Amino acid sequence: MDFGKAFTFMFEDPNWLSKLGIGTLVILVGMILSPVLIGLVAVFIVMGYGLDVVRNVLDGKQYPLPEWEDWSGFLVRGFKLFGAFLIWSLPFIVAMLPLGIGSAMASSESEAANIIGGLFIACGACLSVLYGLFLLLISPAIYIRLARSDRFDAAFDVGKLWAITRDNLANVIVAILLIIVAGVIAVIVAGVGVVAIVVGLLVTVPFASFWSTLVEMHLYGQIGANSVTPIE
Repeated sequence: MDFGKAFTFMFEDPNWLSKLGIGTLVILVGMILSPVLIGLVAVFIVMGYGLDVVRNVLDGKQYPLPEWEDWSGFLVRGFKLFGAFLIWSLPFIVAMLPLGIGSAMASSESEAANIIGGLFIACGACLSVLYGLFLLLISPAIYIRLARSDRFDAAFDVGKLWAITRDNLANVIVAILLIIVAGVIAVIVAGVGVVAIVVGLLVTVPFASFWSTLVEMHLYGQIGANSVTPIE
C-alpha cells in the first residue's frame, strides 16, 4: 500500500481545485444548516461521494476523485452508508444497559448494592470498549463492500466483513492510525482560519474536514485493492 499517496492524491487530479472547492462548499452548507434536518442532506452527499472515491481506488483509476455530477447517487449511497453504521451502532445501547443499572445501584446507600453496581459498570464499560474496537476494525470492510456492491445488505455479512478485516489486519491498523494523523492535521489546518477570524474559518474548517474524509476513503480503497480476500 502507498500510504503517503492517500494524503496527496486529491491534488494530482487536473480538476482538483474545482472538485475540492465544491466538496468544501457542500460541507460548509451542511455546517450552516446543521441546526435543521436539511443539513443532513449535505452530510449524506459527502458520504456518498466518499464511497465513490473508495470504488474508484478499488478500480485502479488514475484520478479517483469523481466529478460532481451524480448528486442523487451520492445522496442515496450516503444514506445507505449512514443507515448501515446506525444499525451497527445499536449494540452500544445493549452495552450501555449495565452502565445504567450499575450507576443506579452505585448511588444506593447499601454497600452490597454499591459493589454490585460497580461490577455492572465495569461490565458495561468493557462491553462498550470491546464492541467499539470491533466496529472500528471492521469499518474499512463495511465501506469497501458497500462501495463495491452498492447493496445495503453487503454491510451486514459479518463473515465476509471479518474475513476482509482479518486477512488485511496490518493494513487496517496502519490505516486507522493514519486516519487519526489526518484528523490532527485537519484540526491544525482548520485552526489556521483563526488568523483570518470568521472568513478564514468558513474556508479552512470545511476544507480540512473534506480533505481528511478523502484521505480516509483512499486508505480504505487501498485496503480493498490490495486485499488477499476477494471483494464482492
